[in-house]
Amino acid sequence: MKVAIIGVGTAGVSVLRQLVKHPNFAELDVTIYDNEKNMGQGEPFQNDSDDLLINVPVDMLSLNIDNVHEFREWYETQNDFDYGRATYLPRFVFGHYMKGYLDHYIQLYDNIHVVRQEVTQLGVEVQDSTSCHPKITVCTDDIVNTYDYVFLTIGTMSYNDPYQLKGQRGYIDSPYPANRTLDQVVDTDKIAVIGTGLASLDVIRYVLNHHNKPLMLASRSGQLPSVRGDMTKVDLHYLTKAHFSKLKRKHMDSVPLETVIELFRKECDALEIPLEQLLQRKTGDVMQDLKYDMAHAKQLGRLQSVLMAVKDNMDWIWNSLTHADQQAYHERYHQYVKENSNPMPRDTAELILNALHNDMLEIRSGLSHVERTNGRYRLKFDDAGRQCMVDVVINATGPKTRLDQLDESDALLLDMANKQMIQAHPMGGIQIVPETNEVISPRYGTMTNIRAIGQITNGVNFQRNAVTMIVQQAVKTVGQLYQQLEKESEV
Repeated sequence: MKVAIIGVGTAGVSVLRQLVKHPNFAELDVTIYDNEKNMGQGEPFQNDSDDLLINVPVDMLSLNIDNVHEFREWYETQNDFDYGRATYLPRFVFGHYMKGYLDHYIQLYDNIHVVRQEVTQLGVEVQDSTSCHPKITVCTDDIVNTYDYVFLTIGTMSYNDPYQLKGQRGYIDSPYPANRTLDQVVDTDKIAVIGTGLASLDVIRYVLNHHNKPLMLASRSGQLPSVRGDMTKVDLHYLTKAHFSKLKRKHMDSVPLETVIELFRKECDALEIPLEQLLQRKTGDVMQDLKYDMAHAKQLGRLQSVLMAVKDNMDWIWNSLTHADQQAYHERYHQYVKENSNPMPRDTAELILNALHNDMLEIRSGLSHVERTNGRYRLKFDDAGRQCMVDVVINATGPKTRLDQLDESDALLLDMANKQMIQAHPMGGIQIVPETNEVISPRYGTMTNIRAIGQITNGVNFQRNAVTMIVQQAVKTVGQLYQQLEKESEV
């Protein structure tokens, strides 16, 4: 069987790791595709400044689903990077951990082939009626090959451009690599970062250490992620598959959102989490909010731990909701979950507090518009007449989530949508079968030999783009490939 892995970041490397572990791997002929820069590291973990830290502790991050400490063990045995016994390591170190395994597999197995080019097009090869699965054609600028099975692991979509400024001088449309963001910036330039999510924290860490002017951070909410508290192992007792199975029988194979919320409240009550107090703690004063989080690390850590456990099970929880309830969740609850489920390291919070105290950082809410005028950028805010001028804008608003937002930076997905190989999910990303990650095509139906993993499936795999969740998806989908291979060999 000929297999292609398109995109070799976290998802692609995880798929390959699962493939080589199986005793029947020798029956496969595998080709991996990615550009030289991202091959084995992906966009998030590419070589960059060591100011950019992974927001997950080293002891909670691994590509090995059976050994959560594998990354720590790898770090302590290698000789290229030494940051002491750090709780949080620079992002690129994790990238080298991934790439180390990839390079090892490439050297070890002669049935792994490497194409260091981006895939530009996919196509379906027309088969006769006796064929079980249509073959998939994979094209780069120089190569055309045909495969029996394809893993679509292309990583995140390109960055949002909410104010249509891409291409303008002084507008940096992506915060990565951070160590190149200041290449065209002079010492006297005033910089604004738009967006206050995790990506903005990377920019803050880098710019504050490499630019001598105060930095402005602006967004609609003006709220930063929470600070990571004292995390603990949590086993869910109410949000369980057993409870959901009973509820589905009562509600025609779905679970009402308000019932899910009630079960979540019971989980919090069992752990003595003051849920309402924590969810309503935000004051709008960033310094006060960060100090609160740091002073309540035990309570907040328990809440974050419950949310992590929920995210680990989000595949079947999310897909038990009706579409209407998924939308209602976004409107009523998602902001609370978002604020508390992707926390920043404590030392990042201390850096921000220090910068705010020393007037090297200003955080503004109510951002409504950004426009370029007379060679500079005017940021407008909701308050009547409130605006400011800056020389450089760094976009940290995050990647796109919907197909109707795509541009030429997402050429492969645009091509697949144009050929009706993929279709949009109403909540974002592309349509896939939740249990199998099989791509659903409006033209070809369920494509059992194309499996999509990662952020492009965010409508179905909601909140499941962290490393651990991607590894879980890789384990499941690779297992299904080998099951299919065994069935075909029996026939």
